[in-house]
Amino acid sequence: MKIRSAIQKIKSHFKKQGIDIDISYPSKRGHHRFTFQHNGQVGSFFANGHDGHSEGWEDADGINWHIRSVGDVSDLYSDYHAGSFRDNITQVCESMLPSPPKFPAGSLVRGKGNKRAQRWGFDGALGLVVEVQGGDYIKVRWCGNSDPRPMLSAETLCSFRDLEVAS
Repeated sequence: MKIRSAIQKIKSHFKKQGIDIDISYPSKRGHHRFTFQHNGQVGSFFANGHDGHSEGWEDADGINWHIRSVGDVSDLYSDYHAGSFRDNITQVCESMLPSPPKFPAGSLVRGKGNKRAQRWGFDGALGLVVEVQGGDYIKVRWCGNSDPRPMLSAETLCSFRDLEVAS
């Protein structure tokens, strides 16, 4: 991903949730990382083949997507490396500030007619979102079920991809 696109993606991800984020650009004194901070965490990346301040840095590819805590530093003597690496800028942004859930608690949902929903027995069933788990999983309390389905309990933890809004 180009640096220009990565910066735009960072700003739009945080802007969707009402946060205006500042990105620190590389300086000429040897600091070559683009960095941004939120909630005690620092996200950073490099411009591949550029120092970040010479001409053409916007068209360079972003590499080395990294996240760490604000006060955390690497220690070469004890083999401690601060933070962790991600595959792309979306993963960095999602780990710093997760997107809001597609179905908030209290939403009325219906199981889709896909293979996984059919296998687990909640295809076409109506339910109420009870709790939003971390990641892409939602706890649903199924209601109005006269058909005893073997895999369907009162509450099921299922992926948001297997649900749709029942309106």
